[in-house]
Amino acid sequence: MGSSNAFSAYGYGGDNEPFYNFNWSGYLRTTVGVMLQDNDETNADDKYRMNQAEAVLHLDFDVKTGPLNWKIVTRFDKEMQTDYLDDLENRMGATANQFGLQGNYSQQNGEGGGSAIGGYPGQNGKDGSFMDQYDTVDDAMDILREIYFDVNLFDDRLMVRVGRQQLVWGESDFFQAMDVVHGYDYRGRLFYENNEEWRKPLMLFNFRLDFYELGGSLNWYIRPGWDRAEDMGSNYNIEGGRWIPHPYRGVDFTQFTDSYRTDHKSGDWSDMTYGIRWNGEWGSIGYSFAYMKTFNPAPIMSPHSSTGTNGARTLSSPGSNGYLDGGFYDYYGIQGATNSYGNDEATTGNLLGDWMYPEIDIFGFTMTGFNQPLDATMSMEIAFIPNKPYNFGSPYSDLPGWNGVIEKDTINMMFRIDKEFKWMESLGTHRPSLSSIQLFDTWILSHDDKDQIVEFASFGAQKKEHTAYLTIFTLMNFHRDTINPSFVAGTDLTKGGGFAIPAVEFVWGDDWRLKVEADLWFNDGDAKKTCNVSADAYGHEELSGNTGCGSGGGARAAYNGGGDALLGKRENSAGFMDYFAGDNQLVFKLTRQF
Repeated sequence: MGSSNAFSAYGYGGDNEPFYNFNWSGYLRTTVGVMLQDNDETNADDKYRMNQAEAVLHLDFDVKTGPLNWKIVTRFDKEMQTDYLDDLENRMGATANQFGLQGNYSQQNGEGGGSAIGGYPGQNGKDGSFMDQYDTVDDAMDILREIYFDVNLFDDRLMVRVGRQQLVWGESDFFQAMDVVHGYDYRGRLFYENNEEWRKPLMLFNFRLDFYELGGSLNWYIRPGWDRAEDMGSNYNIEGGRWIPHPYRGVDFTQFTDSYRTDHKSGDWSDMTYGIRWNGEWGSIGYSFAYMKTFNPAPIMSPHSSTGTNGARTLSSPGSNGYLDGGFYDYYGIQGATNSYGNDEATTGNLLGDWMYPEIDIFGFTMTGFNQPLDATMSMEIAFIPNKPYNFGSPYSDLPGWNGVIEKDTINMMFRIDKEFKWMESLGTHRPSLSSIQLFDTWILSHDDKDQIVEFASFGAQKKEHTAYLTIFTLMNFHRDTINPSFVAGTDLTKGGGFAIPAVEFVWGDDWRLKVEADLWFNDGDAKKTCNVSADAYGHEELSGNTGCGSGGGARAAYNGGGDALLGKRENSAGFMDYFAGDNQLVFKLTRQF
């Protein structure tokens, strides 16, 4: 906006349209999270401690300059490092000491190297500060979230949008099937915010060509590969923080691995990606067909091969920490040979491997229509992903899934029903209340239990042929929309567990909003239990000898074969909804709109 003085001309042309127009809006919001349960990762009693104290200034600018319509979206995030986060940061130091990472390997990287092993803390996604994963005030491109212009050509038949922007393809909310043009940043609030809040904007050339005669439009985009490294894929708290799954809070995995590798042969961020989609109508039904060349939304672990020159087995022992000499994989109980994905050996100097985002192809279909008998809108998405990558192996080890990467054809499906309920007389609502039910399923074709595919690297629950989630949502409005309660809930139909988010928003005039929210989790008792069962190499529990747990030794033996204290207990049963057992909290949001 430093060039705003240039927007000083009066109208132009014969149609009396102004050469420029300027509008802006935004909000100032403070968010406070209060924990309702104690966590094992800290020595203090965490109940009623703050785990989040954040202030956000969000500003939108709409500027017209002749034929160009500009959109500029800025966001300033600043967090206070609460006592709880300070304890987690201290725990990262204890982890570094325990595993000999505060100096034993600093010579492998040199000053400011690309890997985080050189000391504490690790890369933490940015420049080594624990709080950088939550703040944006020190990074201009995080502050300037979006900046693009629209121009209409050929009698408004062709719309062109150029710049850093968000492109939404898909219908689902919590678990995306087609909405994967961008990655998401789940580190601040997991998936509690709107998609627009955590989606990571990208530099795109975005085109839409209308075919009025055919009742549809063709939308295509090109991402030339000009984005920053931190714009790649989805971010999780692998650097340690309040939303890394238990019991890894205070463990910075970038001390053991590369933070997020962006130049891998199978996932190079400088490669151009693209997509094309046809949107049409068939009677009262809207539909679309799409193809995308994009990156796997979740990172996968590409470990060192056991025979590679950079492999973990070739590293010398830290000595005083009790590791098996040159056998870090054996120490962690990882069975069999490991392999680096795509014949691209993991980064030199990294202890265990690289987090990376493989390129994938997606073929998608969506459909939306109104169902008269149900008086509801019904939607569906189907996305076919050939050769989708998964981590696999050693489900009973300290680091399940770190044997390597296996590819499987996969289908993601979403089915959704949106319906309004007229509860004005029965409940006293001000107007009809919107409710939504959504079923999401991941179907792994040619699934085989012997593949030992895990849900996420470092967690041992093996993925089944189908992984299904069910979510519900309802929003009610009372007292002329000044009291607005809502309820969101979800459950894992495959492995059990779930979450519930009851909330109420209070509205004062046009400017002030206060939202009180409870983020609640429940599980089926599978959250991180010690590996003390008999199992064969495939995780089957009918054999004797406990062969699935690995031999181990050194410091781990002091914890009765249950895993290092700082890395939690070995397990092979905790699913996604189990990861956050013990994370119940209250959240307060005060917003001033303008």
